[in-house]
Amino acid sequence: MLSWSSTQSGTPADLAAIAVGEGDAGLPHGAELVRFTEALAGWDEAALAAARAALVAAAGEEFMIDAAAVAANFEMMTRVADGTGARFPEASAAHRAELDARLDIGSFTSAR
Repeated sequence: MLSWSSTQSGTPADLAAIAVGEGDAGLPHGAELVRFTEALAGWDEAALAAARAALVAAAGEEFMIDAAAVAANFEMMTRVADGTGARFPEASAAHRAELDARLDIGSFTSAR
């Protein structure tokens, strides 16, 4: 979704940079967004508070709230899909394999 939406908005995201968690991924406020999302996925409350404050300072409180809502929605969608046993259609397997390789999904702790 991010690759599609960022391309549609005229600022294609560098998905590899996002997967590594470094740089700005070619997005406005990208460095702050990457830091914020990395902190959301962790357990360090101080890191999350600092990342949240940095994103608010760079882009404003409404932007940070939208970013948090998007992250929460993706987490919810993943849990619903996992819980229902939903799987990607075979027609998208080749594209998914290429994207998974680009993002090194297999090295993620949650990879199955």
